[in-house]
Amino acid sequence: MEVEHIREIEKNKYMNLFRRQNVCFERGQGSTLYDTAGHAYTDFFGGIAVNSLGYNHPDLVKAISEQAGKLIHISNLYYNRPQAELIDKLVGDTFDKAFLCNSGAEANECAIKIVRKLAHEKGNGKTTIITAKESFHGRTLATVTATGQEKYSAPFSPLPDGFKYVPFNNLDALKSALTDDVGAIMLECIQGESGVMPATYDYLVGAYAYAKQKGVLLILDEVQTGSGRTGSFYAFEHYGIKPDIVTLAKGLGGGVPIGCCLARGEAGTAFAPGDHGTTFGGNPLACAAANVVVDKLLNTNMLDEITELGEYLKNSLSEKLSRHKFVLDIRGKGLLYGVQLDERIPVASIVGKMLSLGYVIGTCGHNTLRFAPPYVITRAEIDGMTDKLEMILSGINI
Repeated sequence: MEVEHIREIEKNKYMNLFRRQNVCFERGQGSTLYDTAGHAYTDFFGGIAVNSLGYNHPDLVKAISEQAGKLIHISNLYYNRPQAELIDKLVGDTFDKAFLCNSGAEANECAIKIVRKLAHEKGNGKTTIITAKESFHGRTLATVTATGQEKYSAPFSPLPDGFKYVPFNNLDALKSALTDDVGAIMLECIQGESGVMPATYDYLVGAYAYAKQKGVLLILDEVQTGSGRTGSFYAFEHYGIKPDIVTLAKGLGGGVPIGCCLARGEAGTAFAPGDHGTTFGGNPLACAAANVVVDKLLNTNMLDEITELGEYLKNSLSEKLSRHKFVLDIRGKGLLYGVQLDERIPVASIVGKMLSLGYVIGTCGHNTLRFAPPYVITRAEIDGMTDKLEMILSGINI
């Protein structure tokens, strides 16, 4: 099928939801994507932080192929080995229970329902969940309401009640919001969609302390930051805390859709049979893929490599871009970084220029360029990308 025909079908028959770049990718290898004309592009966006092992990784392809030849799906009415293997690894010594689903939004829905179920069981009225302004927790009705950005939720009112919003990295505001109706605090270690905004150490540790003091759950949405993205398996490990609930998705399956809600203590035992469920979640194919990703992260030196590559990426961005006065900030951790530009420079135009030069990068809030490459990215590829980005920025006069 020719690209023009593909575009025409999309234009006429797909819901008008995405602002697509004018390229059709056909295959990939390592950190490189190839379009239908055979042009190569180095990927620094990773399918929005999803393709953790890059493209055509031999171990991932082998596991998916072998599992597809055995069993793709049954249902959660029966046991399956890949699922048991995966939850054993994810629960580990930190959590007590896991629920597998298909996406980050579903994982966050599970976390929200745990809070409501506990409040219902206890009859204590603690149904309210505090989230941060400029957060992002998903596209379902509940998770888009939990998201602290009205641009995502306003078109879908009336919205579910039971959420209140506080400024991110403001511990005093969080403390003031902890009224008697609050059952949980739900935060991101790094707010990805709003501009790659890391939580400060004092803020996240303080939130953990306040949650313990008030007897409320601390939920950490690690859909984007988990599964190794920041150089630890969970980003909360950098803060030395242990949340009650953590949600994962994106990079967990290396490109195969899978999400997970992990819980400990009373949060892990809140559900009874029939309270929650999923048809596709935790199917053998998705779990076989996730097992490969988790094994790479836990049983090789990949986490150390992510940390080292992240430092290299940060230094390369800083050394080449900081001289430009319109580069307002460079922030992030591991292989998740944002470069915030002056509002007079539309980041979408930079993305388009980089694509024409053979590099895939992304955007997020506050006019920020976002970088979330596969974990197999190389230093040479980082140098090539930052050289081209610096060349583009050097041609801008404001």
